Amino acid sequence: MSDLPIIEDAVSIVPVKDIEATVDFYADVLGFERRMVSDDKTFAIVVHGQAAIHFTKTTDNKALQATANNISIYLWVQQIDKLYEQFKPKLDLLPKGRVRAPFNQPYGMREFHVKDSDGCLLLFGENI
Repeated sequence: MSDLPIIEDAVSIVPVKDIEATVDFYADVLGFERRMVSDDKTFAIVVHGQAAIHFTKTTDNKALQATANNISIYLWVQQIDKLYEQFKPKLDLLPKGRVRAPFNQPYGMREFHVKDSDGCLLLFGENI
């Protein structure tokens, strides 16, 4: 065993407008588990398998614009087409432009994309 320090994991912390609405989206549409919502509704954690995403409530319009225009999260998955089909009935109810069905990328990944209720882009991907 090495005596060098190791970073074992990383978690995104995403600024959002409404913690409860965001957690509901991740749980109800994408099947994430509601791991924790703070009593004051300013912080939350959702998980799916080994993946976790943290959310922090903000009223700062610049932070919310960053979420909508600049934040994306890549989620490595297995059985991407099966996962997409599992999500599809609820994804079909989202406004036009928030979902991109599975497709192959030239860099060797099969992906589908979903924009969450705050505009954060979720890229679900699997090696081809």
